[in-house]
Amino acid sequence: MAEWKKSIFVNAIKIRVGNGEGTAEEIINFYTKLTEEEREILKAEFSL
Repeated sequence: MAEWKKSIFVNAIKIRVGNGEGTAEEIINFYTKLTEEEREILKAEFSL
């Protein structure tokens, strides 16, 4: 995953968690266009 793409997703997930839209894991799983590898990279950012 490109660093710019990861940065956008990490920031979006942090905002959504802060707004009470779910846990980081729930939000990551909501993005259906992400590959499993991309999901694992994002989960690692949130220590999931």
